[in-house]
Amino acid sequence: MATQPTKDKIISSSWELLEELPLTEFSMRKLASRLGMTVSSLYYHFSSKEALFAELIDKASLEIIFPANEKTWQDRLFVYGKNIYAVLESYPNLAQLMMDYPPESENYLRLFDKLLMIVDDLKLSDDHKFYTINLFLNFIYTSKIDSDRLVEQPEKPLSTVKIPLVQLAPFLDKYWRTESLTSLGSSESFEFGLHLIISGIEKMLKIN
Repeated sequence: MATQPTKDKIISSSWELLEELPLTEFSMRKLASRLGMTVSSLYYHFSSKEALFAELIDKASLEIIFPANEKTWQDRLFVYGKNIYAVLESYPNLAQLMMDYPPESENYLRLFDKLLMIVDDLKLSDDHKFYTINLFLNFIYTSKIDSDRLVEQPEKPLSTVKIPLVQLAPFLDKYWRTESLTSLGSSESFEFGLHLIISGIEKMLKIN
């Protein structure tokens, strides 16, 4: 009788399948076929696809390093954001997973808790602190998703638009021609976005 794949093997094969398929096409049946096991055997290890995804998110979240050596909340938030993005780059479709399946795993909750700790002493309402961290994470996830899309689907002409872009939307045409669209996936644009969010928080603190 063939040896059944271990839980670790199932997890590693899940990442391999996510490397090959968009998240919407991932299924437990395809994963079971890849592993050479029955779907029912796969469900013995994970009760649902959502449970499997939660495990993937949990293990990836564990790798995100908290910037304990940074002195200011601004530096901690900036470095933590870069560390989160670095882990997103290590695992295919992880950013989309975190967007589509709000994680409830222990390590992800610790990640969110540490982010809240960074802003906890700021003179903002608790609602605004929570919203700030949610916005911060969503920016990181969407930045990675945008970067992936630009790699998979390089810039294409607007073939469905009948009117020349310079006439239809002259300012958009200007930025299109300067390749601003393709720079969205760069590390420079990501870091600019982090600084923009942090500057916005600083401005709100002055208002309050």
